[in-house]
Amino acid sequence: VEAVSTCLRPPDSSTLRSPRLTAMGASLSSVQCFPEPRYNTLMPTPANPKFRVAVVEFNVPDTPNGGTDKGGDGHRVDSVPIANGVIKAGGHCEIVKYFHDKHDDFAQQVQGFNALIVRINPGQLSQGTTPGTQERFDALMNAQMKKGVIVWSSPDVQTKMGAKDALVQIKNLSTGLSDTFAYYTKAELSKTFKKTMAFQPRVLKQNRGSAGEGIWLCWLEGKEYCKKFGDATLDDKDKLKLMEMNDNHVEYHTVGEFLEFCVNGPTKKAGEWKSTFPGKYLEGGKKAGGQLVDQRLLPRISEGEVRMLMVKDKLHVIIHKKPESGLSAVGGNSVYTYYEPGSPEYADLEAKFLGTDIPQLRVALGIQNEPLPLLWTADFIPMDGAIPGTTEYVVGEFNCSCVGISKFQAVCGGVKTLKDVPYADYVEASKLTDLMGQTAIEILEEQAQAQMKGAGVN
Repeated sequence: VEAVSTCLRPPDSSTLRSPRLTAMGASLSSVQCFPEPRYNTLMPTPANPKFRVAVVEFNVPDTPNGGTDKGGDGHRVDSVPIANGVIKAGGHCEIVKYFHDKHDDFAQQVQGFNALIVRINPGQLSQGTTPGTQERFDALMNAQMKKGVIVWSSPDVQTKMGAKDALVQIKNLSTGLSDTFAYYTKAELSKTFKKTMAFQPRVLKQNRGSAGEGIWLCWLEGKEYCKKFGDATLDDKDKLKLMEMNDNHVEYHTVGEFLEFCVNGPTKKAGEWKSTFPGKYLEGGKKAGGQLVDQRLLPRISEGEVRMLMVKDKLHVIIHKKPESGLSAVGGNSVYTYYEPGSPEYADLEAKFLGTDIPQLRVALGIQNEPLPLLWTADFIPMDGAIPGTTEYVVGEFNCSCVGISKFQAVCGGVKTLKDVPYADYVEASKLTDLMGQTAIEILEEQAQAQMKGAGVN
C-alpha cells in the first residue's frame, strides 16, 4: 500500500495552504500538512469486509496505456479512488482486468463478488478484439446478475438509459419534452420528420457518438413554418439550414439530401457534405443502436446546459456549461460553473427532477428491476416557462456508461498516473468516489436485507 504521509514537502514551487493555518495567517511555504493520508494505490482491506466488490477494467490491445482513458500504469486514473471509496465504506474491493482472449479466466475470477463496477468506455470492447467480444462480455454480466450479483451499469441499463430514445420514454415526465420522436427506419424518419420540420426548428440526434457528431440543428430555409403541427408536410426539394454540434459548422441541403445522408451516408444522391462523419445513423437497426431522435430546437441552449452529476439518486454537484462560441456546449469549449446541491439558482429543477421524476425514472425507462447507475449524469436545456419570465429545464441526454471523474482523468493519456493528480483535485474528486463507495455498500446492504426478509430471516 502506498500512502502519502500526512506531512510532505511541496513537489514544486506552488504553495498549498491549510485552511486552518491560513485563517491564522500562516503560509505553508515549505511543509504541507494534510488531514488524511493520500492513497495512490489500493488501501488495505478491512479485517471483516461487509461485501466483495470488483472494479472491472479493459485495456485496448496494441494501444498505448491500453486506451486514452488510462494513465501511464495502464489503469484508469479514477479506478483506484473508486475502489478505495468502497474500502473506506467497509467493503473489500480490487481491480480486475478483462482480456478478450481470456474470457473464461475472467468469468472464473469474478466468481464470489457481490458487485461489479464496470469501468469500460463504450466501444472499447470492439477495438482490436475478436468478433463478438462485447456480446460475450454482456452475456457474462447478465449471467452474474441472475446469480444476484449487482452490476453497475448493467448492459440493459446502459442500453435503455444511455440510448437517445430514452428521451422518448421520459417525454411525459416534468423534465421531458412532449414532442419527442424516435426513428428506427427510413420510412419513419421520412414521414414524421417532414411534419415536425414543417412546423418548427428541430434537433436531430444520432444514438452513437459522444462529442456532438451526428447532432444536427435544423432550420427551414426560404419557407414559412406552418402554424400547427400536422398542417403541412415538407417535400424532398424543400431546403434546410443545418448545423452539426461537434464543430458548429453549417451546411445547406434539401430535405431529400439530408434524409439520404442520415440513412445511407454521403452518396451522390446526398450531394456534397462538409461533415467529417459519415452519417448512416440508422445502420444496423434498433438492436445495433441505429436510431435518430427528433426534438424541437430550444433556442436558449445558447445560454448553456446544466448537468446534474448523480450517485444513484443522490445529487453530488450541478455544473453549468456555457459555450464559449456557437450554440451548444456539446463538442466545444465551455466555461464551467459549479453549484452545490440546494443552490437557489437551480432549486426548482432540483425539486422537480429529484423529487418528482427520479422516483418514476426506472419505470419509464423499463429498468425498474435494477438499481439506478452508481455514477451517471443528466444534462438539461433551458426553455421559457409557462409563466412569462420563468425558466424550465428539459433533459437533453443521460450518460451512464463509464462516466469519467474529471479531476482524476485530467492526467490520463500519457505517462502520468494517480500520484500526479494535484492534491487539491485529489481531495475534491475523492468526495465523489467516497460517496460512490458508501452508496455501493448501502445498496448491497439493502439487497442483503431484502434477501433475508424473503427467506424469512429476522
